[in-house]
Amino acid sequence: MSQQFRRAHLRAPIKRDILFIDEDYVLKARSLNISEGGILLESLPRVPEIKSIPLMIPVPHIPELYQLTQEQILNLNANAFEGEVARFKARLVRSFEGISEVDKIFVTKIGCEFVSPKEREINLVKDYVQRFAKNLIFLLGLFEGRGFSNKTPQMLRKCSELLGYDAELPVAQLRLKALHDYQSLESL
Repeated sequence: MSQQFRRAHLRAPIKRDILFIDEDYVLKARSLNISEGGILLESLPRVPEIKSIPLMIPVPHIPELYQLTQEQILNLNANAFEGEVARFKARLVRSFEGISEVDKIFVTKIGCEFVSPKEREINLVKDYVQRFAKNLIFLLGLFEGRGFSNKTPQMLRKCSELLGYDAELPVAQLRLKALHDYQSLESL
């Protein structure tokens, strides 16, 4: 892949509720993806006015699925994944100066860059992204017919669910979503 289209850091989807502080309020938003360098947020109740936003991000510890047996995978529950809360200070990547309060309401996604992150937090994110990438490659292998011969449809759906995809979607749509996420791990 050409260097001009490579990200500085791998990113992975992480659909979690996060908390942030704006003025004297603790607010909730939804994360879409994360990397060592920053996070993409949506569903913010308002665009923060401050330059440095304190964030609390729950980072799940996803097991490496390719190291588990078929039965172990089928018995996993994504809601039971342990994890840790990463605390970051982040700044908005783009400026909203000159935008009216009404126009700010229609901003649906905001990219934030981490400011002077601590090593512990970076390692949490790095581990999450690497595990997600390995698991996504494992899932794509299942779509291609590699891996478990019996129970493959069950495995496809279970692994998709564990990685945060809607397991009720038709298999072709699941594959497209997983392939899209794989292609966007490194690309702009």
